[in-house]
Amino acid sequence: MQNNLGTSLYPGSFQEIPSCIQEGSLVFTSAHIPEVQSDPSKLKDLVDQLHARKAKVMCDVDDQTASQYEFETLDDFARAMDLDILRLDFGFTLEEIDQIAFRIPVALNASTIETETKKWLLARHPNLLFVHNFYPRPETGLDLETFYTMSEGVPAADLSVFIPGDEILRGPLFQGLPTLESHRYVSPYVAWTQFKRLGIDQILVGDPGLSERELNFIQKAMQGVYPVPVLLEDFADLSILDKPFTIRADSPKTLRRLAESRLMHGPAKSIAPSNTIRRVRGSLCQDNEEYGRYAGEIMITASDYPADDKVNVIGHVHPRYTQLLDFIPNGAKIQLVQADEYGLSELCK
Repeated sequence: MQNNLGTSLYPGSFQEIPSCIQEGSLVFTSAHIPEVQSDPSKLKDLVDQLHARKAKVMCDVDDQTASQYEFETLDDFARAMDLDILRLDFGFTLEEIDQIAFRIPVALNASTIETETKKWLLARHPNLLFVHNFYPRPETGLDLETFYTMSEGVPAADLSVFIPGDEILRGPLFQGLPTLESHRYVSPYVAWTQFKRLGIDQILVGDPGLSERELNFIQKAMQGVYPVPVLLEDFADLSILDKPFTIRADSPKTLRRLAESRLMHGPAKSIAPSNTIRRVRGSLCQDNEEYGRYAGEIMITASDYPADDKVNVIGHVHPRYTQLLDFIPNGAKIQLVQADEYGLSELCK
């Protein structure tokens, strides 16, 4: 499966195909929608529009789908709707799954199939994709330990997961559609970054709406530079914004050191002590002239540190994005971006 940001669209609940859906994009949809079962043309219309963008369409089905749509077999249903992948949700025996997978590209529910069964199926069908559930009801999403357990036996390349949207949420609950409960109310970009850190490439947005801001951040990260929205103090040097920095490979877990930062300041440039306050998690800090030839280095604290007369606090990572500090790996490139430019300052009030 192509490394891409996937999304979800549901027949009858969208106005136009989002611009982020392009050639090779994986789009999830579902046949378990009453409005569609009463009018199958809505599903076919959606698939046709997505294929016009050269996207791939994966449709959630169960053992009753064919008959509900008045087809004799799932094969007939898949051909009539021109679907690329069927996600076999529930109601199928192992033998049925095995036989269907020989005839049609399928994805299986990673959240409900036992590890040994997954291994057996992958040995027989190397192109199988395992897709975790999303969980509309708050408190029911997977915890990380359970996610690891349920993912055993499946290579990360064959695993797909859901993160919530943030602009248009799917009803009837409108509480996000994440695989992990911890992602329900976080930034979709943060959720995406955690799954990338776990080695998962195929990540889908469960809800039908992702804001331009979050999409922009994810697309930049996919290109190799992770944006980190920050709120700078008035005295901070604005030249640190919008340029790539590398997190030093030897950075400790609680202090992300920006490798190129010290080189930005020549030996004659003085950085006077200013705002040498306690450094809380997410503080953007710069060593001042009291550190002598080490002055100028910029670090981001991933934990709390005491005040230090030799360290200026020049800003903070926006609170919505501090979890990025746990998931962006050492050696990665980041870009400090002004949170105000993305309409984020109001979220702090």
